[in-house]
Amino acid sequence: MADLIITNGDAAAELLHAAGRQATILPWRDVLHEGPLVAGPIEACSAARVGYLAQRFHLPADDLAAQFSERDRLMRGATAFDTIELWFEHDLYDQLQLMQVLATLADVKRGTGVALVQADDFLGAQRADTILRFASRARRITDMDLAAAREAWSELTQPNPRATAARAGAAPGRFPYLRPALRRFLEELPAPDSGLTRTEAAILSGVAGGTASPKRLFAEVIRQEEAAFMGDLSFFRLIDDLAFAAVPLLAGLAPPRAGLSDGERIDEAGLELTEAGGAVLAGNADRIALSGIERWWAGTLLTGRDVWRYDREAHKLVAPATDFG
Repeated sequence: MADLIITNGDAAAELLHAAGRQATILPWRDVLHEGPLVAGPIEACSAARVGYLAQRFHLPADDLAAQFSERDRLMRGATAFDTIELWFEHDLYDQLQLMQVLATLADVKRGTGVALVQADDFLGAQRADTILRFASRARRITDMDLAAAREAWSELTQPNPRATAARAGAAPGRFPYLRPALRRFLEELPAPDSGLTRTEAAILSGVAGGTASPKRLFAEVIRQEEAAFMGDLSFFRLIDDLAFAAVPLLAGLAPPRAGLSDGERIDEAGLELTEAGGAVLAGNADRIALSGIERWWAGTLLTGRDVWRYDREAHKLVAPATDFG
């Protein structure tokens, strides 16, 4: 049978096609750094992902379910392919996808004939005549790799972030970009003093500095990343979260309503801090104490006001007061 290439999304898939790769190319197409991650067979996680993505991004659930079902069907049949190549980048978006892909290959008992092409640059930013330069870095995936990825993925799906934090602080393993990615992921937990994630704090800081356009703000915040991982739609939803919390931290953005597209809302926005936003940014108020939270971080549900946090300066988890583990 033909070969299979699995990569992060459509841009990379199209470039690999254009570069002449003759294979079935499967783009993974999932923003695993937000929304629930579920243990068990891939189909169980996909069901949870479909519900979340449809609600979060206002997408047709039936279309999403069909895409995920076809993807999962192809993975279930992975043993039929002669060879499998995994093309993934160094950032958080890709590293989470890579762990899920390898964990699934372990589940379907496909450990032979699998190679990993690990890029230290963004695949989608390449050209058809440059993307294949990463092929020289391909290495064979071993049973030890599959076991390590399966364990890392299982840790991510647990109902608290302890195991993932421990892995992020451990010595480098066979996946050199995984631990930096997990450390960045931990920074998307609320901070102890303000309740803001790293991205949320960057959003409020940018607005405080005079950037009123969400699109310009996105470009500014992304430039601050060591390895950018977040797309603009995810970013704009975080702006919504800050603007329409019980106690808003941002003003100047129209609420979602019939007859006004998300694109129009973003284009017309002129963001500014509310009084509460200024207090939270200064560390004089706590976003979660003001408004609570209802958000998934991997397998951890952050809900209410007593939740897991992460001290970005001390690189340390802060457990909720009700956690007795």
